[in-house]
Amino acid sequence: MTAILERDTVFKNIKDSIKADNKGQVMLGHEFSGKTYRVSLSAHGEILLTPLTVIPERDIWLYKNPQALAMFHDGLAEAAAGKVTDGEDFSQYANDEI
Repeated sequence: MTAILERDTVFKNIKDSIKADNKGQVMLGHEFSGKTYRVSLSAHGEILLTPLTVIPERDIWLYKNPQALAMFHDGLAEAAAGKVTDGEDFSQYANDEI
């Protein structure tokens, strides 16, 4: 993938100099550990790390369905505002064979 949307062009220097080890790895520091990034390379050899959030395949349908996503966000907002009701009592089925 080579097409990248234009992003911020102002960067804060976080390390003056780092050297890749013999595996090509660099240490960024603890604040970056466990995060996922897209790695992009410019024609000038500059490397850009873009933080990503990975969505499981089984959940991607929600983000591809604007109506369902809007309903999901509405439900979260209602729950945050305390607009919740008790659900039905299904305890009578607790011992049923599945």
